[in-house]
Amino acid sequence: MAMKKFAYILALTLTVALVTVNAETPVAIPDNQVSGIVVGANGEPLVGATITVEGTNICTGTNSRGEFQLRLEKDKVYKLHISYMGYVSRVLNVPASGHPPLRVSLKPSSTPLDEVVVTGSRSERPLKDVPVITRVISREEIEAINPVDFTSLLENTLPGVQFYYNTMSQVPEITYQGMDAKSVLFLLDGERISGESGNSNIDYSRFSVDEIERIEVVRGAASTLYDSRAIGGVVNIITKKSFRPFNGTLNARYAGKNGQSYTATAGINLKKFSSLTSFGFRKRDTYLVKDDKGKVQETINPDGSVTKTETKPTAGYIYGYDIMDVSQKLSYHFTERLSASVRMSYYTNKRDTYSGARHHQKYEDLILSGKLKWLFADNQNVELTFVRDLYRKDNVYNLVKLREEVYRNINNTLRMYYTGTFGRHIVSGGVDFLREDLKHHFMKDSAMRHMNQLSLCVQEEWHITDNLNLVLGMRGDKGDGYKFHFTPKISAMYRPVKDITLRAGYSQGYRIPNLKELYQEFNMGGVIMMYGNKNLKPENGNQVSVSAEYDHDNLNVSISAYHNRYKNKIGYEYIDPSKSQDMQYTNSFNVKTTGVEATANYMFPFGLRLSGAYAYVHDYDKRDGYNMSWLRPHSARFGAIYKHRFGKTVESVAFNSQWVSRITRYSYNSTEKTYTRYVYEPRTICSINFRSELPRGINLGLMIDNLFNYKDKAADTAVQLPENGITVVATVGINITDMLKL
Repeated sequence: MAMKKFAYILALTLTVALVTVNAETPVAIPDNQVSGIVVGANGEPLVGATITVEGTNICTGTNSRGEFQLRLEKDKVYKLHISYMGYVSRVLNVPASGHPPLRVSLKPSSTPLDEVVVTGSRSERPLKDVPVITRVISREEIEAINPVDFTSLLENTLPGVQFYYNTMSQVPEITYQGMDAKSVLFLLDGERISGESGNSNIDYSRFSVDEIERIEVVRGAASTLYDSRAIGGVVNIITKKSFRPFNGTLNARYAGKNGQSYTATAGINLKKFSSLTSFGFRKRDTYLVKDDKGKVQETINPDGSVTKTETKPTAGYIYGYDIMDVSQKLSYHFTERLSASVRMSYYTNKRDTYSGARHHQKYEDLILSGKLKWLFADNQNVELTFVRDLYRKDNVYNLVKLREEVYRNINNTLRMYYTGTFGRHIVSGGVDFLREDLKHHFMKDSAMRHMNQLSLCVQEEWHITDNLNLVLGMRGDKGDGYKFHFTPKISAMYRPVKDITLRAGYSQGYRIPNLKELYQEFNMGGVIMMYGNKNLKPENGNQVSVSAEYDHDNLNVSISAYHNRYKNKIGYEYIDPSKSQDMQYTNSFNVKTTGVEATANYMFPFGLRLSGAYAYVHDYDKRDGYNMSWLRPHSARFGAIYKHRFGKTVESVAFNSQWVSRITRYSYNSTEKTYTRYVYEPRTICSINFRSELPRGINLGLMIDNLFNYKDKAADTAVQLPENGITVVATVGINITDMLKL
């Protein structure tokens, strides 16, 4: 029923959009009009450059000839911000009338710090001026890597990220900077994502790489404006928007055993109305990872002796997917200062289960959201947002007409935020109300439970001098059954000289137990009972981070360090191991991690860009001196991309590699009081990607992924998603708008 309603809304929206585009009624052009063309350093038109009018909600993009046109309400001088990916942005003061057409020339950027970000403060600013430590994965970087899916994208761009395969739920799970998914907040266009209350990890297959414009990753000290639990970081996925007058694209990716994907988008941005419609299909087959021989394991006995045994060869299925997703974004500017936007999206994934099963799993997600933004005074605005996100999993039986709902998570969020600039002070604050409902087959009688949470936040960014910024914030959270709790943060940025930037931050984390941890009551295999615990305490955490960055001419180098400390970490413990193997959630762990990360980027004048990063994470998870951690302590990445224009075409070649270190860990048998040693070997994955940007909006690509044919062992899926050998990937992109010169 929900799908039918959504299809009807989408069809109606497309009809309205087509009528708007094809209307032949002449429209009077107001006198207050600014027009122009945006070009690159060599005079070539920049297609899709963005022009934003400061102090308004007006934003437009250039057409296939690099031209733009703005219709303004007042006869005054406006400030225009002109930006384009890979170029240095410009700011121009332009009168609304009487000015000849502009010719704006942008220079190529030699540093990633020219990127504009929003996550750290909920307001746009260049990355170089953000007080909190932030990493941006740009659209250009995504195209150079050409990842098969979202998890591959993060693994190739963020050292310290580790995805592994949960052999029970058979879905990917994440750790970042040594922190699990409970401490890492994923956002979609700044909004929280449902589906976390089941196993704390969201469904990473929900994100189509083709729809992502950029990803902003904020480390620590960002919890004030989003969620108090985000001590491990915030990953904000920014999707594409419709800025050009007309925009239509088709993209196809074929990777053989690693799947295929197809995406189509259609958008307009005319006068006060804009629309973007996208449709995607992705498919990958299930495959078997099989070891030829087992591993030799060492068991350390209580008396110190060592027993060696060879395990049997391991095999396991990595289940594929059959995904369809569709989304619709609409926005309307009532005036220069009052605008509204609506987003609707639907995702479905048909997925196999274990071998020989008589049913498959179906995942669905439906998002309905609306936002009203009002700039009620100069440099002051308020946003009112409502989001409903419904995520569910069903078992669908193959031989009979039976569909069993095993999981449903609904987030209804109402939020109001204010931002105002007063001289050197930027003040932000707001209130969130979240109602979360969860139905889970791990709960008694698959019952539906709910929790209400109220959050208040306030933050001030003080530009003490031109070279010193200070951010102070406080967030308060009140969940059902728990007292109001405040978490502070402080971060600072100091630029002693032009080319050096120093940052430091401290933040606290606070996570109320989720509904599964509170109310679970599940019989696993008819042998072990797994219980929740209504007496759980919230988790509390602290993070301290520092960084230093050097940026001069074409060189950018940074190094950062952090320390996380968590108390009352929630995990499983045996209730009474002398009587049974039954387990219960308890506040049983205190967690500490320390890490260092270094990055370097250099842009040569002839079009070659080199980038590298290294991360070290130390997890203090030891028992009797034995390492119990699943984390690989060292990871690194290296990338090189050469891009050059030959006449009317732009050719590029990109080489990307990622490396992770060996890990030795132990498991403890409480019954036998023994330790078993496991060794996971290091791995290096490389790829080379050729891309050709042809005239008329045609892009062709060919990539060799996993260049040296590395294959993971089935026994090692607990520490990483398995690679299954070399893959040849072909991509085709067609911009219909550029092809038709619209």
